[in-house]
Amino acid sequence: MKKLSLAALALLSFVAVVRAEPVRFGCQARTFGEGIYKDEAAFLNVVRQIGEVGFEGVETNWKNLERYFDRPADFAKILKDARLTLIGAHMGGSPWNAASTLKLLGDVERTARFVKAVGGGHVVFSGALPKARPLPPDTWQKMAEFVNEIGRVCAKNGVRCLYHNHWVECEGDGMEQLCKLTDPKLVGFAFDTGHAVRAGKDPAAIIGVLGKRLGLIHFADASEEVESVTKRPPLGEGRLKIPAVVEALRKAG
Repeated sequence: MKKLSLAALALLSFVAVVRAEPVRFGCQARTFGEGIYKDEAAFLNVVRQIGEVGFEGVETNWKNLERYFDRPADFAKILKDARLTLIGAHMGGSPWNAASTLKLLGDVERTARFVKAVGGGHVVFSGALPKARPLPPDTWQKMAEFVNEIGRVCAKNGVRCLYHNHWVECEGDGMEQLCKLTDPKLVGFAFDTGHAVRAGKDPAAIIGVLGKRLGLIHFADASEEVESVTKRPPLGEGRLKIPAVVEALRKAG
């Protein structure tokens, strides 16, 4: 795998950990090309490169971490050697199928335990929404109840659940509804600016709605030429108004 220079990687999407103390910057392993790395060596190479570039943390799909669930000390050493912390493990699912929901909650518990064991703080959750348009009227209520349950599992294991949006949540008032219907004690938000831009929304305005519940920001761009879940234009080359987002983050604290 070709190593990315600091200048090149800085133009790609990255993850910022938003807290009361100064913002810390990390990188989603997907930035290097894969969501799930079937080859362990390839995944570890990405982790090392993220550390070498100078980021402080890494976020990745939970499937990349599952191979270490029974040996968290080994992965903790990998992080230490790369001078990184685990920002969070990314998961996804929906409340529409009872059997898969039950399995997912079990996976969330295993993942949360692992994240806590290696010094991480978050499980980042993406809701899989119905394909029907318009969305059923009870979509956001059902999703909020489900995410609250995931938040309870995470809290029981010492980490925080952060809901990660795609563009569908931003096409209408989904983000606002989820913010209203989820329990602030159990659920925060990992806001993706690129998906908001894709939906034609102002990311700065949504940051204002989320306020103190914003735990992470996926600082990503969007353009008409490059527009999908996995492919993004380099940061600064799309429609994202970066100065406005930075100012909104300052106001949000």
